[in-house]
Amino acid sequence: MRPRQTTRWPSLILVIGLAGLLSGCAPTTLKAPAEPEDPVTVAVLDHGRHSSLVLPTEPPGHWLRYSYGDWSFYVERNTGPGAMLAAVFASTRAALGRQELEGADLNAAVRTSLRVPLEDIHHIEVPATRAQALIEKLEAIWEEGADERVDSAAWGMSFVHHPDAYTLRHNSNHVVAQWLESLDVEVSKKPVLSNWQVETR
Repeated sequence: MRPRQTTRWPSLILVIGLAGLLSGCAPTTLKAPAEPEDPVTVAVLDHGRHSSLVLPTEPPGHWLRYSYGDWSFYVERNTGPGAMLAAVFASTRAALGRQELEGADLNAAVRTSLRVPLEDIHHIEVPATRAQALIEKLEAIWEEGADERVDSAAWGMSFVHHPDAYTLRHNSNHVVAQWLESLDVEVSKKPVLSNWQVETR
């Protein structure tokens, strides 16, 4: 009789996690633009492994928080080994998350409204025109997917489909880095994990 094969999901996931940790353990450095015209403050939220971005909107004291991630994990709440491996090795359907925040103090607005862990908040001043352009780009994706919008009480956000597929090298941290680059922020590398530091000029 041949010995029974045992499931090695935990070991495999551990190896994958260690590989990601080794490739992303050094912090990703963010350098704000020098003397941005008509500056506004944006915030990178570090949730531990994942990150999101908060942008100012009108009227003053209102903010929009955006996140990007795997649709199966974020929206369908599939957190088993199969879904995790698919997110690591495959190109999967992606989600754009959106949350409205309110409060004159950005940090207080974030901490009051979040339903997910928060390890750190990084503030960066960027040109107002760049921030508005990014909002318009993300709102266009939001509006296009409005018919299939899913509201998640667990995340405190609403989700629509994002046109760019999710992969290990195109995860929430990578996309937040892309958003920051569109705001004229220098990003030192393509991050796998959420580990940020802001460099002052």
